Amino acid sequence: ETLMAESTQNMEAIFYRNGKETPEPVKAELSGTIPSWLQGTLLRNGPGLFSIGESSYNHWFDGMALIHSFTFKDGEVYYRSKFLRSGTYKKNTAANRIVVTEFGTLAYPEPSKNIFSKAFTYLINTIPDFTDNNIINIIRYGEDYYASSEINYINQINPSSLDTIGRSNYRDYIALNLATAHPHYDDEGNTYNMGTAIMALTGPKYVIFRVPSIASENKRPALRKVEHICSIPFHSTLYPSYFHSFGMTENYIIFVEQALKLDIIRLTTAYIKGVSWGGRPQHETGR
Repeated sequence: ETLMAESTQNMEAIFYRNGKETPEPVKAELSGTIPSWLQGTLLRNGPGLFSIGESSYNHWFDGMALIHSFTFKDGEVYYRSKFLRSGTYKKNTAANRIVVTEFGTLAYPEPSKNIFSKAFTYLINTIPDFTDNNIINIIRYGEDYYASSEINYINQINPSSLDTIGRSNYRDYIALNLATAHPHYDDEGNTYNMGTAIMALTGPKYVIFRVPSIASENKRPALRKVEHICSIPFHSTLYPSYFHSFGMTENYIIFVEQALKLDIIRLTTAYIKGVSWGGRPQHETGR
């Protein structure tokens, strides 16, 4: 137990540090050489801000997204980073505390209320929306680049400057509640992804969709051309399987409906019970 506690503390010391932006390119110090033919920019994403004001996140998956780029040019590497200016980031920084619920951190817009008042406010006034803190991956749809996570919102970014261009909602283009952050690409540059349609009129299902590679400027955003490829019905209506990605070959889409299930009823009532989506009981934010 002592060893586990020490390990947890060491992990927190590493992962729960607040990152800093590097908005202008910085030339990296190299050890060895980089081949001159390697040209281009590598984009990476992940949590980078774990405390806002006096409030802190309870889970590593919750930190505000920090976008990184590594540009390779003529044997040199240049680094740059910027926080994703999502709606969640703007709300939290404006309030100087966490006001948007994340996977492992439950947040209340009005922290002075007790749990009963909060539940009443939740039922009468507003149902908390999903966060748009996209911390998992960068997806290319056509010529557009998006910060993404396993939710219905994605935020378009400029791959050169890392500026946040604006937010898109999958539901504006295709009937989905959630989508993966790990799509596949074919040889022609088309993007294939998978999502979950919980509220579909024809019954809940998993949905495979395709976004074609579009070169013409007047057809952007590419998401406007999204195509529904196929659907797979849930085995259990209220208990869809969790999935992180899926398989794709030249001729087939491969999906394994695994035993790890999501409980739709528990997820929709979590806020009232004072429990985060990750199952952590809590009443205020704080690590």
